[in-house]
Amino acid sequence: MSDLKAQIKHDEMSDKLYISHSQDIAPIIKDNIARSNEIDKHAAWGETERVASIPMVLVVDWMKEGINVMAPSQDCLKKIKQKLNSPEYAYLRTRGGRL
Repeated sequence: MSDLKAQIKHDEMSDKLYISHSQDIAPIIKDNIARSNEIDKHAAWGETERVASIPMVLVVDWMKEGINVMAPSQDCLKKIKQKLNSPEYAYLRTRGGRL
C-alpha cells in the first residue's frame, strides 16, 4: 500500500507551522473494489470480516474531526459506521450491505 507523506511548511509572517498529509489512495481503492467483487453478496456475515480499508490520509482527517479510528469509543464507532455506510465513502467498502 502507498505511504502517508507529511509536508511541513513554516509561515514566516505568523511564525506558525502547517502540516499537510498526502497519500496515493488509488491502490487501496483498487484493492477494495477487487475484494468487493470477490465476496458472495448473499453470504452471511462472519464475526471478524473485513468490511472496509481506510487510507491513512483519511484516518488523519477523521482524527482531526474527533473520530479515533485506531481506538474508537462507542460514539466513534457510530460515526465510523455512518461514514462507511454513506455514498460519499462507498469506495472504502470491501463488501456490500450496511454496517
